[in-house]
Amino acid sequence: MFAMGLGLRIVDFKRVLIEPRAVLIGAIGQLIVLPLVGFAIAIWFALPPPLAVGLILITAAPGGPSSNLYSHLARGDVALSVTLTAVSGVATIITIPLIMDLALGYFMGESKTVFMPAGETMLQIALLVGLPLSLGMVFRHHRPTLADRAERIFKTLAVLLLAVLVVGAVTKEAKRIGDYLDLLLVPIVVLSFGSMFIGLGLGLLARLSGRQAITISIEVGMQNGALAMGLAMGTLNSEEIAMPAVVYSLVAYFSCAVWIPVGRRLTRAPATPT
Repeated sequence: MFAMGLGLRIVDFKRVLIEPRAVLIGAIGQLIVLPLVGFAIAIWFALPPPLAVGLILITAAPGGPSSNLYSHLARGDVALSVTLTAVSGVATIITIPLIMDLALGYFMGESKTVFMPAGETMLQIALLVGLPLSLGMVFRHHRPTLADRAERIFKTLAVLLLAVLVVGAVTKEAKRIGDYLDLLLVPIVVLSFGSMFIGLGLGLLARLSGRQAITISIEVGMQNGALAMGLAMGTLNSEEIAMPAVVYSLVAYFSCAVWIPVGRRLTRAPATPT
């Protein structure tokens, strides 16, 4: 996030706010289209009720902070990515209880109020996204020449840390994943890649630029799996409901990594006027 801040200026965020169409398209993709896709996949694959609810919980979760890094690596619109992460983080405080009430009623025949931890979510966004990003922007503002050199170093460091994160997550969750992999792997892969294609399609249909379209694709395709796990095991008190989020968190890292060259290729083409 600090590396991304080194490459951002305040004018980048002003442009997003002046041209809000991309934010609206991204929000629709994350908050409305993605949960509908989750219901369709859970029904299509006839998942056991707890796993179906867990899969939909992923689609109801806000965008993951790692999506900002992937947008950066795919040459997407980082300011748009950060804005969508913040918007979804706030909006899902309202939408998660509604979506989960529908999922629990449909698949498990019960109703349980799921409260989004509003303070925790806002604090997470502030600490993981806002603070390091702001520090990077302040550094660039005061030391632009040094920031150009530092940005290359921190980009490399960010990629290495991401690789360590993926390897660590696989190692830590290997046993639990093995118990549910046969049931969950294909639906989760379909969800991950399918949601990215849908996000890309929404951006291109709305005639957004290539950078904005690939950013929306990644934002729709990477949700906050850690938060979904926490809600499943904490609020819903079910490790089984948490299992789709465990598998998804690992698959999403790989699927978004595969998506990086797609974004780089797309952003080489002339941007469509907005």
